[in-house]
Amino acid sequence: MLPLMIVRRSVLSPRAFLGYPISPLAVSLTIMLYAIIGPGILLLPMAFAPVVAWPDAASQQVAWAAAPLLFLQTLFVISLARPLGMLLRRHPRVAAWIDFVGSVAILFGGFTAVVVIAPRVPELVWLVKLMRPFNTFFRQVPEALAGTPFGALWAAPGYASTTLGDPATAWQLLSFSALLVVVLLIVWIALIGMPMRATRRLPGPRRTRVPGWFARFPANPAGAIAARSVTYWLRDPRYRAVYTVLPLALAVMLLAMWIGGVPFEIAVLVPLPILTLLLSWSTIHNDVAYDNTAVWQHVAAQTPGWADRRGRAVPVLLWGLVLLAVGIPLTVWGHGDIRVAAPLAGLCIALLFGGIGVGSIYSVRFPYAAPRPGDPAWQSPQSATSQGGVAQSVSVLLVLLAALPSLVLGAIWWIEGGVWGWLALAAGVVVGLGVLLSGLQGGGRSFDERAPELLAFTLRN
Repeated sequence: MLPLMIVRRSVLSPRAFLGYPISPLAVSLTIMLYAIIGPGILLLPMAFAPVVAWPDAASQQVAWAAAPLLFLQTLFVISLARPLGMLLRRHPRVAAWIDFVGSVAILFGGFTAVVVIAPRVPELVWLVKLMRPFNTFFRQVPEALAGTPFGALWAAPGYASTTLGDPATAWQLLSFSALLVVVLLIVWIALIGMPMRATRRLPGPRRTRVPGWFARFPANPAGAIAARSVTYWLRDPRYRAVYTVLPLALAVMLLAMWIGGVPFEIAVLVPLPILTLLLSWSTIHNDVAYDNTAVWQHVAAQTPGWADRRGRAVPVLLWGLVLLAVGIPLTVWGHGDIRVAAPLAGLCIALLFGGIGVGSIYSVRFPYAAPRPGDPAWQSPQSATSQGGVAQSVSVLLVLLAALPSLVLGAIWWIEGGVWGWLALAAGVVVGLGVLLSGLQGGGRSFDERAPELLAFTLRN
C-alpha cells in the first residue's frame, strides 16, 4: 500500500533509454539490478527475519530457502505498485480513496499485529483482556493472509515446524511461490518494455451527436457491433428473457435443495456456476441466428469475422462480470468461509469465458433456427431439421469440459484444503482465457470462410 500512497513520479523512467541502442530486456535487467543493490537492500532484514524467528532446524531450513524468494517477491510487488500508484493518482478522487483505504489497512494491520503478539508481552496483558471478545477474529486474520499467494512464503516455515510437522506442504508452498515470482518477473519486464515502444498517432476526435450506445464504444467495426449487441440485450424480448430466467432459476434451485434437505451452506454454492453457464451459453451459442438481420450487412460490407465475434461477445462478457462481482461475495457470505472464494471464482470464470469462446465458434459452424427479432423468446420456429437439440447439447458439454480443470482442482481443495483453491482459480482463468481467445479467433476465421452459407441460412430461417 505504501507505493500506492507515496509514489508521485518515477525515479528512473524506462523511456529515458529510448534514444539509445539498448534492448528492452537489457533495460529491464539494468533497472532490476539497480533496484536490488539500491532500495532493495532495505528488504534484506525482512526477508531473513523468519530464519531468526523460527527456533527448530526444519523451519529454519525452509526459511533459508524462502528468504531469496521472499526478497524477490516483495521487490517485484513494490516495483509493480509504483507505476500503478502513479497511474491511479492522476485522478484526485481515486487518489483520495487510495489514501483512505491505505491508511485504514496499515492501521488495521499494525493493530492486528500488536493484538496477536500481545499474549507474549507481559506489559500488554491489559490489551489481551480488552480484546478477548475479538480474539478469534484477530487470530483468523493472519490465517487468512497466510492462505493467499503473497502470504505462502511467510507460512511455509510454520508447516515444517515441530508443531505441525508437515514439511511436504512447506516445500509445496515454496514451489508455488517460485512460480509466482517468475510470473511477477515476466509482468515487470513487460511493463518496462511497454513505454519503450514507438509512439503511435493519436486518434482524431470522434463525431458528436452519435446515438445511444454507439457513443460509448470505439468507432470501429467491433465497437459498432458491440454497441448494437448491447442495444439488443436491453430492448429485444429474446435477450431480456435471460433476466427473467436467472432469478427464477436461482429461486427454483434453492427451493429444490431446501426441500431435499441440503444444508444451506452447501446449497448456496450451486446456483452461481449454473447461472454463469446459462448466461454465457444461452444466446451466444446461436447469436448468428438471433441477429440474422445484420448478417447480410456484415457480408456486404466485408466486415472482418474477428470484429463480428468480438463485438457480439461484449454484452455477454459485461453482464457476466457483473453477475460474478455480485454473486461471488453473496455466495461466500452465505457459505460462511471466505476461502471458498478462490475456487468458486475460478470455476465461474472458466464457465463464463469458456461459454463465450465455445459459443463464438459454435454459432458460426452450427447455427439453427431461432425466434425472429421482436418475437417472444419461447416461440419455437419451424425447422426441417433437429440440429438445434444436438447443437445445444454438444456446446454445453464443451463448456463443461473447459471448466473441468478448475472443477477438479476445486474438488481437491474441498477435500485437502491448502493452495489447491488458488490453483483452481489460476486454472479457471488460464483455461478460460485460452478457450475465449481461441473461440473468438476460430469463430472469426469461420465467419470469413462461411459468409455465403451464413447469409443463405439467415434468409432461409
